[in-house]
Amino acid sequence: MKKIILLSVLGLAVLFSSCRKDMDNKPTTPPTMEELEIPADFDWKTIKDFQLTLTGYANSIVEVSSPEGVVYQKVFLTRNEPYTMKLTVPTYEQSVRLKYMGQNIELQLSTTNIEYTFN
Repeated sequence: MKKIILLSVLGLAVLFSSCRKDMDNKPTTPPTMEELEIPADFDWKTIKDFQLTLTGYANSIVEVSSPEGVVYQKVFLTRNEPYTMKLTVPTYEQSVRLKYMGQNIELQLSTTNIEYTFN
């Protein structure tokens, strides 16, 4: 019986000593907002604006969405008439998906003025 109690106490001592937190890590954040060091070229914007001009070969609806399927806009295109829209997307988006008349096009967001004609 003494061996069981001794082994239990020893086991608990090992268990509690291994769960000790390392208290040497201090936070690296500055104590006040004035002490923050922010690069001069840091852009605080969380969205990007684009001018997107679309031209369709038939009267139909085009859906502009993220690659994951989040719909940003749906517009009706008139045959052979350009339609210009302002498209606002999160800054992390690098492309959008266009769905038009059974087509599924991935369009890269490389410039602020983008033109696309469906074939």
